[in-house]
Amino acid sequence: MIDKKIGIIGCGNMGEAILSRLSNILEKSVSIMVSEFDAKRRDYIQSKYKVIVETDNNEVVKFADVIILAVKPNDLEKVLEGEVCCGASKDKLLISIAAGITTKYIENIVGKDVPVIRVMPNMAATIGESISSISAGSAASLEHVELAKEIFRAIGDVVDVDEKLVDAVTAISGSGPAYFFYMIEALIEAGCVEGLKEDVAKKLVLKTALGSANLLEALKEDAAILRSKVTSKGGTTEAAIKVFESKKLKDIIKDAVRAAKARSKELQKR
Repeated sequence: MIDKKIGIIGCGNMGEAILSRLSNILEKSVSIMVSEFDAKRRDYIQSKYKVIVETDNNEVVKFADVIILAVKPNDLEKVLEGEVCCGASKDKLLISIAAGITTKYIENIVGKDVPVIRVMPNMAATIGESISSISAGSAASLEHVELAKEIFRAIGDVVDVDEKLVDAVTAISGSGPAYFFYMIEALIEAGCVEGLKEDVAKKLVLKTALGSANLLEALKEDAAILRSKVTSKGGTTEAAIKVFESKKLKDIIKDAVRAAKARSKELQKR
């Protein structure tokens, strides 16, 4: 990756997250160029990261060996047809992080010989803790996939996923941070109802969430096994778990993921 020129088209939250991590490991003036339409946002990016910020996407396409498409899904078709397709070639790798946009859809616009890779990161990219799925298009080689992995490891971890399963990835990890935020929100509210001050409840919940996730990763044990170790027969945890089971919480979660996956399919441009 060090000898590749990387361009980022669109510098919103996810585009900036990628830029912020790459700017720590690459020689910015030589290796990175971004484009951003919004003038205020452009000035902010230029000032903070000291990279070349263009208004013309064509300049990024000409400059870069790897072009990361970080624009909103609704804007991607216009960007592809108006600018990217003019400079795209088999010698340049296109990486799209736009939700619901397939590699086939992009290839039909830019050309089927252009290597395209679809990546689904999540919100934790902003702190380098994302999990990103990597799905190769028809012209992408193993070398292209490895390059994409190297780039996206800068914002977290990566997994290989067959593109037909990206809707499931979207429902699990793309939307997933919101599910955990919702659970944390509910636990904080429950603590307050039981008499805890909000700041105390928040600290208890956040540290418990972080500690549990870190413990699960460190011990490499199944979540069900660790849960059983915390759940003493006749104890407080068992009382709570019985409520979860009586309300069929696992079924609720599966239904929620299924709904998110269905919506992802509905929004998809093939």
